[in-house]
Amino acid sequence: MPSRTTIWFRDAFVMIFAIYVVVSIAMVPWSNLKISQPSPTACEWTEGCPPTTNFPEHNYHHYDDSLTFNWNSVPVTYVAIIGDSDSGDELWEMDIVHRANLTDSTSTTSPRLKIGNYTSEVYYTGMFGSVGELGNPIIFRELKNETHQLDSSSKITLDWNIVNVTYTLQIREYKDTAVPIIHEVNNLSETTYEYSNFVEGKEYSWSVFAVDGFGFTSEPSSQNDLRIGTTKFLAFMLFNEWELPFLLLGIMMVIALQAGVFLAREEKDD
Repeated sequence: MPSRTTIWFRDAFVMIFAIYVVVSIAMVPWSNLKISQPSPTACEWTEGCPPTTNFPEHNYHHYDDSLTFNWNSVPVTYVAIIGDSDSGDELWEMDIVHRANLTDSTSTTSPRLKIGNYTSEVYYTGMFGSVGELGNPIIFRELKNETHQLDSSSKITLDWNIVNVTYTLQIREYKDTAVPIIHEVNNLSETTYEYSNFVEGKEYSWSVFAVDGFGFTSEPSSQNDLRIGTTKFLAFMLFNEWELPFLLLGIMMVIALQAGVFLAREEKDD
């Protein structure tokens, strides 16, 4: 029979392990285990879809005074049209032989066309999701207008320059748009930005919006709440990442298995 000390040690170990499992499961931010949503296909705003933020998430509590912001890029859309010039004087009067609605693409090729004269036009229709008052795409700018004469049956390839999009990041104290902006950076070509002048113990909010090459702006992203804490204990820094408790859980399970084997052998020897 195992000794009383061994029994107490075994029972205490099982109880501690069970409590650790329950606490680890409770600590998991299950809301973060969701599948990332794709970019929206439509927006209710005339300015176009706002950027979607990745990090830091809403209500993020940060223990350091330096943070790298990250968000998704805003797609831009184009319309390329080729019309049969022999069927009308203006493009809208012509028979359309090729039409392409494109996102983040600067090239399109028509199907094989017969001998004849054609007119092509390329329009920038704004940031993805831009719509007019009647729900129709807004034609912001004409990028290209060409005529084509085909002496033999062939395809027509259209190429144009991309419309650049930059981003503006705004940081405020507290989640209130009436609060003055304490930091703003413009003309960001990348979708990341590092900021390090936070004050510990204060609450901030941040948002980002896109600006295209013609000066049109998107709606701003949602205001994300951000707290800069004063706690810098090792335990907080470790458990700030939710994956770590599961790693420790795995280690504890291995230890429990080894302890179980040890106690079983000792009981058998007795």
